[in-house]
Amino acid sequence: MPSIFNNKFLLILTLFLTVTGCSNTFKHVGGMLKQSIVGLPDDNIPAAEIDNSPYSSIYARINNSHNVYVLLALVEAPQTFPATTIQAQNAELKWISSDAGMLVTRHGRLLKTVNFFYGDRINISSEQIDPLMLGLHLNSTPLQWTSTIDWQPGYHINYEQRSTFSFVSDETITINEKPLTLKKFNEHVVVPHLDIEYDNQFWIDASNGMVIKSNQKIAPNLPYIEITLLKPYEFKDNK
Repeated sequence: MPSIFNNKFLLILTLFLTVTGCSNTFKHVGGMLKQSIVGLPDDNIPAAEIDNSPYSSIYARINNSHNVYVLLALVEAPQTFPATTIQAQNAELKWISSDAGMLVTRHGRLLKTVNFFYGDRINISSEQIDPLMLGLHLNSTPLQWTSTIDWQPGYHINYEQRSTFSFVSDETITINEKPLTLKKFNEHVVVPHLDIEYDNQFWIDASNGMVIKSNQKIAPNLPYIEITLLKPYEFKDNK
């Protein structure tokens, strides 16, 4: 079974680490490169190890295949905000896998992938605030959203997507050996110019609107990626 990532990215990552320096986070991510390969049995990291780790982490799974343990490598936040909750909501979280692929998320939304075997999401953008950022658990959050998406292979640029969100049910799932009761929402996506429709799912913490788990299509003609949050990133207020 082929890796979901293009291993040429390993060279890019190595050069990047050399340029940026060996912070503790990057040392740990570098160590993880040898510890799990897509196509092997699921990574099952003990809950105590996850909880005691200083690094934020997720599980990622492509089309119900191998579950991969992925660490947070970089956090990039808008420079117009101080290190507060607002910045945390707008931060881009960059997760690097053990076989040197990367995915980028923001408040639970998959923004970008790098060097996935099947193809990559290049960008998703909108002039409207993503309902995931506003919090799907709130009655005031709009349930309609329009965005544009770019992906490859092929020249797929600026395709409009129209999303409609709906509450499905309360669902109890076990994450990191703990049962969690979450609110499951469905996002029905229509891509008018391609006559394609598909659905994403999000499991939301009702206390704060955080996306704990999601199943998102990478692009209209690419596979799904399931992302499960194991240890969230916590912003430190530097004021």
